[in-house]
Amino acid sequence: MFASLLATFTHAAKPDNPPNNQQQPPKGKAFDHIFIIFLENTNYALAASDPFFQHLSQIGITLTNYHALTHPSQPNYIASIAGDYYGINNDYDTSIPANYTTIVDLLESKHLTWKTYQEDMPEVCYKLPWTPDGLYFKKHNPFVIHESIAGNATRCKNVVPDSQLPLDLFAASSPTINPGVPLPNYMYYTPNMLNDGHNTTVRDASLFLSSFLPPLLASPAFLHTNTLVVITFDETEDYTISDNLVYTLLLGSNDFVIPPSLKNTTDATFYTHYSLLSTVESNWDLGNLGRNDANKTLANVFKVVADKTGYQNIEVASADVGVFNETIPGFLTGVPHQRSPHGPTSSPSHANAFVPLSTSCLLVTIAFIAATIV
Repeated sequence: MFASLLATFTHAAKPDNPPNNQQQPPKGKAFDHIFIIFLENTNYALAASDPFFQHLSQIGITLTNYHALTHPSQPNYIASIAGDYYGINNDYDTSIPANYTTIVDLLESKHLTWKTYQEDMPEVCYKLPWTPDGLYFKKHNPFVIHESIAGNATRCKNVVPDSQLPLDLFAASSPTINPGVPLPNYMYYTPNMLNDGHNTTVRDASLFLSSFLPPLLASPAFLHTNTLVVITFDETEDYTISDNLVYTLLLGSNDFVIPPSLKNTTDATFYTHYSLLSTVESNWDLGNLGRNDANKTLANVFKVVADKTGYQNIEVASADVGVFNETIPGFLTGVPHQRSPHGPTSSPSHANAFVPLSTSCLLVTIAFIAATIV
């Protein structure tokens, strides 16, 4: 499907929704573009045994110690762009207030462009919780969950159906026809509920990738740029797996991004979904959001990037890995949301072994107030 769309737009006109900022962005230290793909609900061992993932591992770096943060899906997606999931412990339709920042704020502060491609989302910045056909769900689109994006008309233009991707690839591949329209620096792709493995199996997800990735990686827009591709899963299928270990793979558009010596290798550094943020932040010197993206333990930078940026990762012993199959309480824990197609998915529980910075600050504040009252 993706390959046929890309061929269809070989003679396409300039896309209707070019990236939002045409100023020259800074060069990345390890990559100039990043393309993140989120798949669904799969235990590490099952993904690692899939033939296509095994094939991909031969041309990339497998992260063997990468962890999702909690259950169910929605809070993991939110954490990947916000550095916290605010205690959310369900998949209900929700909205995060506009004063809560995301990676978008950091990117735009440096004139870096961004876009999220959502498969089978029916229109730009679609805000309903799901589509009638059940293929698209807002809970897998953390950008529209944030009012700082969904409530901003300019930013909304960058929350697009995946049908926009072939247009953007063509525009970026044809500078003489469409000058000044490079790929966004930061791209985040969510497949539909069948292709991400949520309503199907990891085999279906890998079959989707086997048709989606080759034309993407072979497009001139990727081949002629320094692009890092990250493939990960939101969470394990088995909620009893306490460390929530998920299969994650790094691919590169060229030998600068993933050197030949690192292809078909593994990286056992301790990572979580917060590492998606810290890696982007380190690459472009963005600073941080002041949440768990700044947590030295939880947000190690991908080593292939840290080696170029000079970031010093923290070694975390296996025995010290926290519990990631529960919920850290926050201001959205147990909040009754507007609607859910499936009902409650979990209930508040004890905090993880690692306490996020935002939670720590809350505890300090409470202690200070209590001491003042006494």
